[in-house]
Amino acid sequence: MVITLLAILFLAVIAFIAVAGYRFVIRASSPHQSVETEKCAVCRKDVDKHHLIMRQVGDYKVLYFCRDCILKLYTDLGIKN
Repeated sequence: MVITLLAILFLAVIAFIAVAGYRFVIRASSPHQSVETEKCAVCRKDVDKHHLIMRQVGDYKVLYFCRDCILKLYTDLGIKN
């Protein structure tokens, strides 16, 4: 009788650990950023892909630039010329 109760308790603890682990994994796998964000190549901020300019360098390297960084670079270019 005691062995049966210990076995049931053990199975309940295992089930609780499995459910708690599953919930933890589900929360951890849904990051705060959506799939449609990328990092700016200059300032490294996460920005929505629709607000970024994409430039490809060579055959494989893709760089994304945000509006603020483009405006700062444009201003720097105007100051130098």
